[in-house]
Amino acid sequence: MIEMKPGAPHEAVNPSLDENISRVDQDLQIMEAHSAEMAAAEEGIQDSMKKWDREYKDSHFHSVPRGRKHQR
Repeated sequence: MIEMKPGAPHEAVNPSLDENISRVDQDLQIMEAHSAEMAAAEEGIQDSMKKWDREYKDSHFHSVPRGRKHQR
């Protein structure tokens, strides 16, 4: 394991990594600032996916339509 001194400056091995890290930090700040909107959007997407999944399964995996299922 490499030991680093707490006050020693570290040299950047790859400068493009610093750019990527700063971009990720900016994205995280934006996500934290708009967390309520992101949660609402994610909830809407999950609800629509559940609805689509339920409709798909109902139309493809049931042999008898629900309206006729209990009529005899």
